[in-house]
Amino acid sequence: MKCRLCGCEEVRIAYQGRIRDGRVGKYYKDAVPMYQCARCGTVWHEDLKEDYAAFYGSEDYRQDLEGTSAIEDFYRMHDGESLEKLRYTGTEIFRNQVTADIGCGGGAFLDYVSTVAKRVVAVEPSRTYRRAMEEKGFAVFPYTEDALKEYRGKVDVVVSFDVIEHVQDPLKFVAEIFQLLSGGGRAFVGTPTDAPVMRELLGPDYESFLFSTQHPWVLGKGSFRYIAEQCGIREYRCRFYQRYGLGNLIYWLLKRAPGRHKEYDFITKGLDAHWRADLETNELSDYIVFEFTKEP
Repeated sequence: MKCRLCGCEEVRIAYQGRIRDGRVGKYYKDAVPMYQCARCGTVWHEDLKEDYAAFYGSEDYRQDLEGTSAIEDFYRMHDGESLEKLRYTGTEIFRNQVTADIGCGGGAFLDYVSTVAKRVVAVEPSRTYRRAMEEKGFAVFPYTEDALKEYRGKVDVVVSFDVIEHVQDPLKFVAEIFQLLSGGGRAFVGTPTDAPVMRELLGPDYESFLFSTQHPWVLGKGSFRYIAEQCGIREYRCRFYQRYGLGNLIYWLLKRAPGRHKEYDFITKGLDAHWRADLETNELSDYIVFEFTKEP
């Protein structure tokens, strides 16, 4: 077997067992091997869905993941994430800029950005969500390759969060984003990591939650280094972020179940901030952002 990303023949099974199939508590019918490349570190599973494009374009995906595909429910669930996304990008880069969000869902993040951006480009496979964004006056496309027909080399800022782990070809995904960028344009591609601390402490209890049929890939710093080299991206960096605090870890240790932003009285803001900062500094956090610039 070869690495599905870089082609390296040094591959091991990093995990084999049940994995999540959509929302929490729902599992795939068979045990699934998760493979890992010795060279780039990429973790992946073999395709478990016959037609990813049709799946993400239908309402089945959101139904499987969140139990609803209604646009109002999307905003209720995801509006709160916009502040975290602005932490990854900063706020000053969007004003008077053509901005695209690849895999934007119902456009919760774009609603905030559109107040200052020159033009907003929304790329989203879901027909339901595209209709909602068309009503807002966004330039809307199902896939990046469709947006390239009109916006190749014209987008100043591209963001894409929690999307690349879903696609069949991450290299093609980033290459198309790079083609969208104008000279001097910047892109931010964020995705969950393999959460090494949680996996070491919790093993299969956590891994069966982390790995998912809908996430064929778990990409890391080595993955993005390879992608950058193949795409001719010279200016890039990987930044690490810890989304979940110390309370989440303690809840997992006690309950063997997700506690999200669980709070305990003895966890002070300073202690929690130190926990997050230490994981980020040592590149052990649960989220990574691949940030790159297109040369003028």
